[in-house]
Amino acid sequence: MHASGDRNTVIDFWRGLVLVIIFVNHVPGNILENLTPRNFGFSDAAEAFVFISGLSVAMVYYPRLPKGDALDVVRRCLRRSFELYRMHLIMTGAAVALFSVGYVISNDVGMLEAHGRGTVFDDTARGITGVLLLGHQLGYFNILPLYIALMLWAPVAMILMRIHVALAAVVSVGIYALARADVLAIPSWPEPGRWFFNPFAWQLLFTIGILTGALLVRTGVPYNRLAFAGAMGFLAISTVVMTDAFGLYPNLLWSAFVNFDIIKSDLGLGRLLHFLALAYVVTQLRLGHVLKGTAFGAEMMRLGRNALPVFAFGSVLSALGEVTMTLAAVKSSASPHVVGMVFTLLGILGLLLLARYLEWKKKGSAAPRQERVEKAGLVSVSPRSLPH
Repeated sequence: MHASGDRNTVIDFWRGLVLVIIFVNHVPGNILENLTPRNFGFSDAAEAFVFISGLSVAMVYYPRLPKGDALDVVRRCLRRSFELYRMHLIMTGAAVALFSVGYVISNDVGMLEAHGRGTVFDDTARGITGVLLLGHQLGYFNILPLYIALMLWAPVAMILMRIHVALAAVVSVGIYALARADVLAIPSWPEPGRWFFNPFAWQLLFTIGILTGALLVRTGVPYNRLAFAGAMGFLAISTVVMTDAFGLYPNLLWSAFVNFDIIKSDLGLGRLLHFLALAYVVTQLRLGHVLKGTAFGAEMMRLGRNALPVFAFGSVLSALGEVTMTLAAVKSSASPHVVGMVFTLLGILGLLLLARYLEWKKKGSAAPRQERVEKAGLVSVSPRSLPH
């Protein structure tokens, strides 16, 4: 992920920014969530997360396929899936513990029942078994299970691409169509229903990310005046709809959800097209290239380079934020929304500090390794060759 190439650092920047947005959105009720992109367009950070994940997978693993390393790619994707599964269980366990303590202190039953937590607390044995089997996922803790499923799909998509790009595209679109027809879905357990994020639908955006990473990341997406104008127009329309025409037509957003395909769980076409339009405009305006050179950009790239631990820490922090806001509401006269805003700002600072610590730790572990290699006289190592 950090090989040479200017575009990799841009990807790190966008990944880091997406992690911050996800954290803000996952502290429900804080004032800052009103400023995130999901309030101004059909898509939100989830689409960006999945697309960037596909992009990153292609850049890391796809170049290995022409060398005959298909089995190694499969092995690495399986190992990554297990790593994600382990992290998901740690995050979910930490969240359950926080909500338990929050309930004991606040006596607010919402701590035990909101966002799918009732399944765990009402029938602990079945609830925990469901969590272990990924059949039950707490609200705001359902992105990593999707990512696990997508990592299992990744080697299949890349091998299909090696056969022919069109084959990969046709298979992916076909699976998406079956998912949208309610033929393909992963059922939930022990509660009835299915996964909130349907992997069979979301794999289409992930596959588009893989295609982009394998074919276009080095050459760039070509500029087309008509495509750019159409994308800008679509983004403008979605902003008007999401804001109820800036408050002039109060039922506009509700009408859009009823009449247009912008459902989140199955990746509605409206959401998919909005994200692709947004990604195209952002790419053509080179916003990432401009912002990554700023102090803000440096912090976001640091987050992006340490994505999994930062995401996990942010998820646990978001659960702590919900507990904190609940305690503010029932145990004090402070506004929970203001408390949530302060907590969210402090949480973002915590994410930045974590990323700094992780990079400091990497440099500390790299220095002794460099010294050992140089003393052995095996190779002359320059600082640039060290992992970062």
